[in-house]
Amino acid sequence: MNFLENLKTIKNSNIFKKWNKNNAYLTSCFFIEKQWQFDFYSKKTKTITSFIIENNKVKILEKDSKVFQKEVKDLEELSLDKIKVNLEQAIKILNKIKEEKSPSESIMKTILILQHDKVPLWNLSYITSAFNILNIKINAINSKIIEQNFSPIMSFKKH
Repeated sequence: MNFLENLKTIKNSNIFKKWNKNNAYLTSCFFIEKQWQFDFYSKKTKTITSFIIENNKVKILEKDSKVFQKEVKDLEELSLDKIKVNLEQAIKILNKIKEEKSPSESIMKTILILQHDKVPLWNLSYITSAFNILNIKINAINSKIIEQNFSPIMSFKKH
């Protein structure tokens, strides 16, 4: 689950080097179903391209996707050298809150996102056996909890 090793593999791959003619930069790292996805944004084309490693090969998951935004603006670069809270520390915080909110529920799915939204942050979610979602956003510089929410999945249903 080491995203830094995966990121290095992607950046050093021929497929990435051939694609990255527009000097795209990392905007987010996304983990679900035991796989990391890395999203790169090009200011020139105003698009995102996503990369994964599958069967030890770098692949483009989605190429040149338009960014959906209310207000069109360039996405902020995710600068990994600013990150002081590593993934393991962030998960410890998530697990502590999970034990406080729902100690008896088991974890069915884990979603981990490292992104930049005003500050670098970890956006972490557990989907539990009782169909609840625990989501927390942690400042990746100082480990302060920016936001947390624990609610039933059905609360997201549109009426």
